[in-house]
Amino acid sequence: MKRTVEYTLMIISAVVSLIGIIFGFVFKSLVNSPDFVNQFKSEFENTYNEQVEQAGGTAQNISAEQALDTFASVSNYGLIVLAISLILTIVAIIFIKKQRILSGVLAIVAGLLSIFTLNIISFLLLIIAAIMLFVRKNKSNQQFEDVNFQNDVNDNENNLNSNQNQQTFDEQQNKKNKDDDPYIY
Repeated sequence: MKRTVEYTLMIISAVVSLIGIIFGFVFKSLVNSPDFVNQFKSEFENTYNEQVEQAGGTAQNISAEQALDTFASVSNYGLIVLAISLILTIVAIIFIKKQRILSGVLAIVAGLLSIFTLNIISFLLLIIAAIMLFVRKNKSNQQFEDVNFQNDVNDNENNLNSNQNQQTFDEQQNKKNKDDDPYIY
């Protein structure tokens, strides 16, 4: 069976994940540049203190370095999860024709991983493709079942016709025998 829709959805999802990975590497290289670090430190301290004062709370001692370290670790986490999701999506694309159930399971796992990185588009596309893989049966099996069903129907009709023909033949034979035999009334 052609699985063009599933292929298309999964390929679009893989492209979106790849774009996310590219943006992740750009962000990671940006976080490592000294100009960005200096600008971030000055903006962070001003903005952080203003927001704490507006909220009426007390400031926790969070430094710009801690915030940058957090951003770096989150971006590393996002890159790793997106890479795993992309790999699972590619493997699912490879197995669509041969093992649709395995491909559907891989698509669900890849979709669940992509939702952790807020890659909602990929998540939706992979879940839709997985549902289609589970619901739509292989056409070759369906055609085989249809042919077997049609053969069974034809066999039943042939048996019914042969039984009717046999009964008609038996009645004609009995009538002929009765007509030929003068002793049978």
